[in-house]
Amino acid sequence: MVNFILFLWYVTSFIQFMFGYGTAYRLTKANGDNGVALWGWIFLMGWTSLIPGLGFYLWFRHRESDDE
Repeated sequence: MVNFILFLWYVTSFIQFMFGYGTAYRLTKANGDNGVALWGWIFLMGWTSLIPGLGFYLWFRHRESDDE
């Protein structure tokens, strides 16, 4: 059972990390359009991907703000 939970956590973290790239790009384009800002946002989104659900929340939140 513990192995299954760890597997789900790894899969969720990986998916959130991939969504984090898109979120970091959107945040960089909106605020400071340079390489330092991009790497800073990628670093931050990498850490947020470790918390299940937070990466999805940030991705949906910033994705919706682009549509408006």
